[in-house]
Amino acid sequence: RCSSAYVGERCQLPNPCLSSPCKNAGTCIPVVRGSTVDYTCACRLGFTDELCLTPRNNVCLSNPCRNGGTCELLTLSEYKCRCPPGWSGKTCQQADPCASNPCANGGKCVPFDAHYVCRCTNGFHGANCKQDLNECSIIPFVCKNGGTCTNEVGTYQCTCKPAFTGQNCEHPYVPCNPSPCQNGGTCRQIGDTTYDCTCLP
Repeated sequence: RCSSAYVGERCQLPNPCLSSPCKNAGTCIPVVRGSTVDYTCACRLGFTDELCLTPRNNVCLSNPCRNGGTCELLTLSEYKCRCPPGWSGKTCQQADPCASNPCANGGKCVPFDAHYVCRCTNGFHGANCKQDLNECSIIPFVCKNGGTCTNEVGTYQCTCKPAFTGQNCEHPYVPCNPSPCQNGGTCRQIGDTTYDCTCLP
């Protein structure tokens, strides 16, 4: 396999494509004929001739993309605009309402006509997801089995009664399941909520 600088069966010929002779993003293809080398240009859609210099009649010639958008040909009669940040729409004519990242706390901005709607993450609400949701007041008995609910920013915390555990105090607390004893010690339950560790010698 030759380096990019050479072509030919024994990489003996200089690559004529190194000078990028094909214009307008045309692709240069080396053509080896015996001991000589030439090249041909594969032009991208919308251009023609040996070096891809001549525009073919196409919809992008009228510059349909506005506000700094780039016209990309799909066919000679169909195009797509690549819009710069802050603009959207078929011809980049519409200011993007989500460009300023208006949704706080991880909320997702969804364009809606010339406006936007924020889809808030769990724990937040409001037009821009800036208000903390007080789960303790809107979800009755979020903490089960007599647990106490404390609201935190974006979430909540349950303080469980001694006989219960889990995020919402939904599980009975079994002192030795799982074992809290470290370094191979053996757990022995001695009461409803108490245990004892027997350590290795």
